[in-house]
Amino acid sequence: MASEKAAIAENVQKYLGKSDWKSAIAEMEKLFAIDQDPIIRVRIGDARQKMNQKAEAVKEYIHAADLYAEKGFVVKALAQYKLALRLDPANKDAQGRIELLHTNKSVSELKLEPIEDGALEPTRSVIPLFSDFTQEEFNEFTKRMIIHTMPPGKAIIKEGDTGRSVFILTRGSVKVVATVMGKKVELAALQASDFFGEIAFLTGKPRTATVETTEESDVLEVAEEDLNEMIVKSPRIREVLHNYHEQRVKSTLEKVKDSL
Repeated sequence: MASEKAAIAENVQKYLGKSDWKSAIAEMEKLFAIDQDPIIRVRIGDARQKMNQKAEAVKEYIHAADLYAEKGFVVKALAQYKLALRLDPANKDAQGRIELLHTNKSVSELKLEPIEDGALEPTRSVIPLFSDFTQEEFNEFTKRMIIHTMPPGKAIIKEGDTGRSVFILTRGSVKVVATVMGKKVELAALQASDFFGEIAFLTGKPRTATVETTEESDVLEVAEEDLNEMIVKSPRIREVLHNYHEQRVKSTLEKVKDSL
């Protein structure tokens, strides 16, 4: 079985390298029959996009999202629903399933998302933030999100910048680097479901660190103006963000202390 999977995976890469999307999809379907990994549906969706088959790509991203949600990967599911909505903003199915994520066991029971093979446990999971939101606040927060795909080595935010957006990493990894007493200190390596950028929003001060991708990554963004509009409707959102941030300050201070 393992050798068969390896052979099919090799064929997939061969066809992708040739931009033979149709053949790559056929091989990926074989691979999915052996291993129902949601990422395979994501890659099929990507290939469908390359073939300008938008409707089929949307179905694949929703299929992948459903599989992630069943496994408890709330943030990964959210990202795939958002990819579907980026292609089809009026897709009520995707939006409705995003709203259902608020009742997912990972959120409602405040569980950390499962850890995939080879991945590190998130250091600052967004799940506690989601669990503190009401259903209405969760719906509003997620509707405002924009998904970005970033190449390796891309600075999402830079130390000293005045941006106020907040971000959730949904795929890939990033490093957080700050200047402490003239010395560059790596404060954290963030993984999928990690949340960052709220300090500048809460304090109104420039960014306190640089966050840079270490591999191709997907990131969800909520812009400052959207957050402010939400807070006008639901002032408690600022309190939720503040409480969430305070829970992490101690570990960051300890990291800085250890580096000096």
